[in-house]
Amino acid sequence: MTGIPHASVTASTPFGGPKRKAPWIEHDGRILGDSTFIIAYLVDRFGVDPDAGLSADQRGRAVAIQRLVEENLYWVMVFDRRVRDENGPVLKQSVLGQVPSAVRGVVAPIARRDLEALAGMLGDRDWFQGDSPTPVDATVFSLLANIRYVAFASPMKAMIDNHPNLAGPVDRFRARFYP
Repeated sequence: MTGIPHASVTASTPFGGPKRKAPWIEHDGRILGDSTFIIAYLVDRFGVDPDAGLSADQRGRAVAIQRLVEENLYWVMVFDRRVRDENGPVLKQSVLGQVPSAVRGVVAPIARRDLEALAGMLGDRDWFQGDSPTPVDATVFSLLANIRYVAFASPMKAMIDNHPNLAGPVDRFRARFYP
């Protein structure tokens, strides 16, 4: 997005970063995790702010979208993967441990509500903040691509596909930044 030279590396598991989840970067001998800290570091280090052209309203929306994706929808995705028999016993034992059966029924409605909220905020735009992608589009991409393109069973794939305005940006982001 900013033109900072880099190499993308796909890890076999997301647990290699300092917070034991993706994303993380290695730069000048430093390993940083958490997209918020990574972006702040890159802005400081390279002087390129990908949100520089956003209004106060757009910056506020970006924070709200980021929180919805990273603090809520992410955990719904993790839970959904963990409880599905077809996703394998190793995953069931490794990520969340035992999940009470009463919790299982509330996950799909939460996912549906969150995805509908994202679709509503995106509307008919190509990107969340206008004509070009910003870090909030990267945040949304990272989670939705993790649902759509990763080989785990999940009804969340169909929920995304039922919102073509969400599926489109995921495909566009992937084609543009991960050809």
